[in-house]
Amino acid sequence: MTKTKIITHNGGFHADDVFAVTTIKLWLEKNSKGNGFDKPKTEVIRTRDMEIISKGDFVVDIGGKYNPAKKLFDHHQMGGAGKHKSGISYAAFGLVWKEYGQDICGSKEVAEVINQRIVQPIDAVDNGVDLCKLIYSDVQPYSISDLIGIYNFVPEEKKGETLDANFLEATLLAKSILEKEIETAKVEISEKEYVREVYQQSGDKKIIVLNKNISDNSWGEVLIGYDEPLYVIKPDGGSKNWKVKTVRKNSFSFENRKDFPENWAGKTGDDLSEATGVQGCIFCHSHRFIAVAKTKEGVIELARLAVENN
Repeated sequence: MTKTKIITHNGGFHADDVFAVTTIKLWLEKNSKGNGFDKPKTEVIRTRDMEIISKGDFVVDIGGKYNPAKKLFDHHQMGGAGKHKSGISYAAFGLVWKEYGQDICGSKEVAEVINQRIVQPIDAVDNGVDLCKLIYSDVQPYSISDLIGIYNFVPEEKKGETLDANFLEATLLAKSILEKEIETAKVEISEKEYVREVYQQSGDKKIIVLNKNISDNSWGEVLIGYDEPLYVIKPDGGSKNWKVKTVRKNSFSFENRKDFPENWAGKTGDDLSEATGVQGCIFCHSHRFIAVAKTKEGVIELARLAVENN
């Protein structure tokens, strides 16, 4: 039985080539009957032999050519292979996702969420682009590229373990990440629409009350786009309690539009109830961005007090 050959370079690997190959395998899984992610119909070959490369069904991150009609997805050639709208140069993952992402996701909107959340950050790292400034010189964010990078490590006692095997293991992790992010994006798109509707219908737009346990990403991205909201109220998932959270100034900072009062910080139970005059309090975080109470009415009152606090 003829196998679909996906060719990429050998030696050390990065998140870029791992996720690019994974995306192709996901697309084949969806569109080729009986061609599952790990079924023998798909073969990943890691080489720099141009004769082998020339016979690949898909060529990724090697070969010096970008031609999606011929399933060639390299970005190392002179002049590169174009740029995202953000200005970040495409790496192999971005080129492959541009071609197959929407089909895999079943939605242009979902595919664009993945593009923003995963694809462009990986493309940026692969092209040597800094996405953030370090606050602490000896502490850096641990990125998805760092996570994939550890699969290049082969300990001394496992000399027989090849990088090719590690690469395939890394694609399984990448597959899990992509599938979960796609499902999360679908949910978040629905959640954001709900949050917009609640905002529009709210009389007091400083305090937004959500009757569903909406993810912080969903309500945060929506409400940061409006000037008025200071606090969000929602069920405390996994319990019968309710929580109130501060709205941040922007998506790239932990700075809040308005912190909870200083005398609430770190207090729990009766101590917090005494400080606020609200019965049934459970706790307020020491950094003053979240407070929890036993009832919806309780957290609404906490939010109201916080709005009035100078």
